[in-house]
Amino acid sequence: MLNSIKNWCDWRTSPQLVMTCMPFLLFFPVGMMYAGIIIFIFLWLATGNFKEKWASTRCSALFIPIAVMLSVVTINFLFFTIASNAQWSALIHYFVFLFVLLFLSLGHGTWQLKARKVFLFGAIYGSTVYYLAHLGMLPEWQVFKNYAVYNGNKSIVLSILLAIASAWLLNDTIRNSNKLAIWLGVAGYLYIAFAVLFLATSRTGMLLFFILSTVVLIPHFSLTLRGLCLVLSIPLIASIAWHFSPALRERSLITVESIAAFTKGQMGTGQGNRLQFIQKTGEMILERPLLGHGVGSWLIQYPTRARGLETAAMSTPHNDYLLYGAELGLVGLIALVAIFFAICRIAWQAGGAAGLPLMVIGVTLIIGCGLNAMLRDWKFALPMVILLRIALIDTKQTPRLSAETSH
Repeated sequence: MLNSIKNWCDWRTSPQLVMTCMPFLLFFPVGMMYAGIIIFIFLWLATGNFKEKWASTRCSALFIPIAVMLSVVTINFLFFTIASNAQWSALIHYFVFLFVLLFLSLGHGTWQLKARKVFLFGAIYGSTVYYLAHLGMLPEWQVFKNYAVYNGNKSIVLSILLAIASAWLLNDTIRNSNKLAIWLGVAGYLYIAFAVLFLATSRTGMLLFFILSTVVLIPHFSLTLRGLCLVLSIPLIASIAWHFSPALRERSLITVESIAAFTKGQMGTGQGNRLQFIQKTGEMILERPLLGHGVGSWLIQYPTRARGLETAAMSTPHNDYLLYGAELGLVGLIALVAIFFAICRIAWQAGGAAGLPLMVIGVTLIIGCGLNAMLRDWKFALPMVILLRIALIDTKQTPRLSAETSH
């Protein structure tokens, strides 16, 4: 007990302590997350020992793909980017990958397992706030605004976080042998699931909930009664949600109708207006497919290309593959896919209880980047980078971490 207290009070491990608490801040207004990041950076600098931190960063399997991506962005910015008012702000968005390197310097340890528990506690808190907001039992404070009223990207982020938390909790529950813990896990999973599917009203969050839960359940598929019940539980939940969640049903139908209209040459509008980005940004990509138009070029060119369309004034194509393809070309897209591949490879090598949380993050990034500005908008990017670091496994220590996770 005394050793545990000493470890938490050790000045040298204060950056890990901040990182452990950070997941809870993700369920509050974005300013609190930024404040936590600033405190983390201050403590990271103050604790020194940069040689050891660099060694921890350098030995990570993510170091090379992240370094390649940063090199691609830097070279593109220096040699292929046309000077404009948008270039510097766009460059800052790309440098979210620097936080990956910064967080990698923390090394691996039990602080990650504690941070995962903090994240799950935060998800229970977030779900509870959704329930209370729906019942009209909350004061009109800024801290609850994104739960009470749909507020764009921040509300989408909350739904994505809940989808990830539900998958992590499901993974822990399935692998637990304690009956009380299993029932509590099932109750927590359903508690979060109801908030995602009925109250959060985000298509991305709803979709990810089903996909991530399926990712967790696939390894448990078998022809036994237990295996079949686990796999069939997701279609059952989907059926219930379809019948009793008007938001899920309405937004799903609108999406299908928009895609069908787009295949017939019609331009999507309203909730289907993201199809406009595919056409107009696609034209940019086809003009310079290899190296792209340069950092910040999308924000300069798109308003002109989309003149007269409702998306002309938007600041992002809500699809990172389109953005990277337009600005960094095929080279940038390959670098991005290489990062996703590295994440999934590490998760696959770790396997089991240790690897699945990381696989969940990898799948979230792969799908989320096709539906939102997952890496371009720091409201999405920083939470994802934080959760990526928490879930990242040292494959050399996987047996030990798997054992700790099971407890």
